[in-house]
Amino acid sequence: MSEDRVLPSLAKSTDEYMAAFELSEDGYLEEAEKHARKSIEIKKNIEALILLIDILERQKKDSGVYQKMLVEEYPTNPDTYRRLFLSTFNSNKEESLSNINKAINLLKKSIYYFDKSRLLFSMSRYLEALASVDIAIKMENRNTSFWNLRAETLVKLQRINDAKESCEVSLKIDQRDRNAIVTLSRIYANAGEKEKARELLLKVENRDEEIKKLLEESIS
Repeated sequence: MSEDRVLPSLAKSTDEYMAAFELSEDGYLEEAEKHARKSIEIKKNIEALILLIDILERQKKDSGVYQKMLVEEYPTNPDTYRRLFLSTFNSNKEESLSNINKAINLLKKSIYYFDKSRLLFSMSRYLEALASVDIAIKMENRNTSFWNLRAETLVKLQRINDAKESCEVSLKIDQRDRNAIVTLSRIYANAGEKEKARELLLKVENRDEEIKKLLEESIS
């Protein structure tokens, strides 16, 4: 195939992918699915494949054929195994762990270590989760999600002072970070420092049911 025919195909495939992505972000999943499929039909590409798998799973449809295609077409791309990790996170944790380890073996990336920590946390393997999130933080130390997961893990390990410090680091990065506020307020409340817990919770602008309940507990 000549170059002048390849480039238009690539452009059309990219256009379909972008349409699928935008529709998916807006929640129009059936339409998004059509565009993602069209992108792959025009020219196979990993971005559209990963997006299609996500769209199918959000609709509770089977994505097995496309997971298999992903591995066959892109066996050395770490994002292949991160997508498989996400697909198996709730259904098969050991397989999910194997997938994220494959991604890490291909590329040492902070988000992969964070993903691994999330999984290990969900498996109650807290020491391993802490070790993995610590690696993520060494690679990217201004990500509040990393510090918040570290704090939650330390709470599980009963290392409360260390958990408090992690929350405080997160709040230095973003003083309105909801997860850090919730974790730190719970630490204060459990220590009997309800006024401190309340002061923190009042900083949350959009108070959902969880925040309202914690505020009620802080004055009881």
